[in-house]
Amino acid sequence: MAILYAVVARGTVVLAEFSAVTGNTGAVARRILEKLPAEADSRVCFSQDRYIFHILRLDGLTFLCMANDTFGRRIPFSYLEDIHMRFMKNYGRVAPYAPAYAMNDEFSRVLHQQMEFFLQQS
Repeated sequence: MAILYAVVARGTVVLAEFSAVTGNTGAVARRILEKLPAEADSRVCFSQDRYIFHILRLDGLTFLCMANDTFGRRIPFSYLEDIHMRFMKNYGRVAPYAPAYAMNDEFSRVLHQQMEFFLQQS
């Protein structure tokens, strides 16, 4: 029971991602990003097999994570809120213009560290 994948994107442009699993998780997440309506801030969930994709849209960015369907919703959304705060603190000014994967080297580690932290909170 854990958060297994996370991505930060601007529209369909992935800025940073981390996956604790192998497979097509990134491709599934990108398909979800493509299908999201371009609307204001929101929180939504999509189920896929035994997983739930939790999506937080704030400040023109999408914060998405995938967790086991038994993990609930409170912790994944708390994780996404934490990631949003950390991302905006470090990259808020450049995020609207950054190219794909511009923050991946640094921020993928944060995505992973916070996955571990929120796993301990469950």
